[in-house]
Amino acid sequence: MWELVHKNASTSTARQLAQVRLKLLSIGERERILRERSADREAHRYLLNAHRLLARRSFVEDQILNIAPSETREGDQLAA
Repeated sequence: MWELVHKNASTSTARQLAQVRLKLLSIGERERILRERSADREAHRYLLNAHRLLARRSFVEDQILNIAPSETREGDQLAA
């Protein structure tokens, strides 16, 4: 009788341990996915900021290059 009870307890314990292992694996997988997503978001944020900086610099350069020359008056011209 004792062996039967002990065997059932061992089976129950083994089953519980297997369930705990599966839960831990599931939690580990979720943590890995969250870390990857976090890294992806960080990379996306970095690239977006770089794009914004380049776009601003390009806009400023275009503004500087596209300034129309002011109208020259006769007194402002250099003598040839």
